Amino acid sequence: MKESDKARLEWIPDVFMLASLCQFKYIQTISEPNDTNFVVGMAGGYEVFGKPEQYDAFIDKYLIWLEMRGDYGKV
Repeated sequence: MKESDKARLEWIPDVFMLASLCQFKYIQTISEPNDTNFVVGMAGGYEVFGKPEQYDAFIDKYLIWLEMRGDYGKV
């Protein structure tokens, strides 16, 4: 993938590029990272693997996306 495409993906709120493109609305499970990788389970049984150093940025973007979808934190 071209670097310009990777930069464009950063601005899309519901996707993240791991070993393959991960669209947040299809996520079912996220494992904790180990020394080698972490695994994102997708609908349909597909698994996407990420590098441990991608985990924090991935979780941060995913949580922001979840927060944008609801009224979390509002009374």
